[in-house]
Amino acid sequence: MTFTHSLFCILVVPSILWSDSSSFSTLYSEFKKGNYSLVSKQSLQYLNGRESEKDPRIFFLYVSTEENWSKLKSNLSKENSPNFRLSPHYWNAVYLFMERALVFGESDLLIEWGKDFQKNGKQSPKYNDALLLYGLGLMDLKNESEAKKVFSEIESNSPSKHILVQLEEIKTVGK
Repeated sequence: MTFTHSLFCILVVPSILWSDSSSFSTLYSEFKKGNYSLVSKQSLQYLNGRESEKDPRIFFLYVSTEENWSKLKSNLSKENSPNFRLSPHYWNAVYLFMERALVFGESDLLIEWGKDFQKNGKQSPKYNDALLLYGLGLMDLKNESEAKKVFSEIESNSPSKHILVQLEEIKTVGK
């Protein structure tokens, strides 16, 4: 093997392999197989790459598969590709993050991301669901007047029956 051929193998082949493995379809295929640690690792590599326009679907896969809560929190705040906020995949990822914040009892994060969702995520199919989590975070931090405003907004958005049932349960518990 010549030096030029060796240099080509060292410099070009890994980038060819990475571009193939970073595609959404490849990562999604691995996701469906349950290879979550691989998907998380490769998604994060892609997201930390040099491309200015990133695929928000890969961001969604990253949020869906990252097991390390601390790492996810730090990486979520860094991801601001210009096209993300226009994508429902981005907002679905934020919603998943908010669900985790609820499970981990991090109401401050629910409120932070809930405000952002309320302001910028209206086009998302998960809008009312995210507002519900936002309202729960507000209630947890004893800000019931703001929570009631959020819950009223949900009611004015023609929510699903599932959301309405949850709102009724919250009202019943709150009495």
